[in-house]
Amino acid sequence: MARTALKWILGIILSVIGFFVAGVVLYGYFVSGANSLGGMISGIVLGSIAFVPGLILIILAIIDGGKSVFDIKIAKLLEESDRITPTALADKANVSEEKVEKSISRIINKGLIIVYFDKATGEFVTQEGKAIAARILGIIESKRRVTLDLLSKETGMSFDEIKRIIVGMEKRGLFDGTYDWKSGKILSAEATRLLAHATTNCPHCGGNLPEPPLPGEEIKCEYCGEIITGN
Repeated sequence: MARTALKWILGIILSVIGFFVAGVVLYGYFVSGANSLGGMISGIVLGSIAFVPGLILIILAIIDGGKSVFDIKIAKLLEESDRITPTALADKANVSEEKVEKSISRIINKGLIIVYFDKATGEFVTQEGKAIAARILGIIESKRRVTLDLLSKETGMSFDEIKRIIVGMEKRGLFDGTYDWKSGKILSAEATRLLAHATTNCPHCGGNLPEPPLPGEEIKCEYCGEIITGN
């Protein structure tokens, strides 16, 4: 949406500038006689340099807007069905399967809804996707600090699938914690808030704690071996 708005803004600005420049030289040539034929042609060319790209950007923005409207329509059709084949979805939308598949790809990238493709049945699945997302969110909130490896073992899903779900929930405002894909760690919003006040050094030897304990957690200092309890 932000890119579409930017296209609209730049397109309108460039078009207005180009139209103004061309209008001024045409007025100068036909009305006031201030411009020569060569000056008029040069002015029109200069105006076109701004007007044509502006017009192209406006057209692209209109196309993007049309795609967004269509994507919302497909998303609603998906949410109405627990499971649906690409053919059935295309029939409901009165478009080709190829257009539906491209729309679903955009929907997933935008995080509008969570959609999976069941290769065994050849169907798009949404309700089960919501249930899986809710389960992942529940695990994160209950444990407060988890890893991709743990979530993968709990759900049987791949790292990439879990990442896509978490990013999708974040875009939809369902997940407000933090994550670090490089280390494979995910924190709930509560854990993120508590870590800001957690002990970062061992109270016994002063050693740095790479992962400060949250309230109720116990960790072993890697320097002195003492058990540290979060509070």
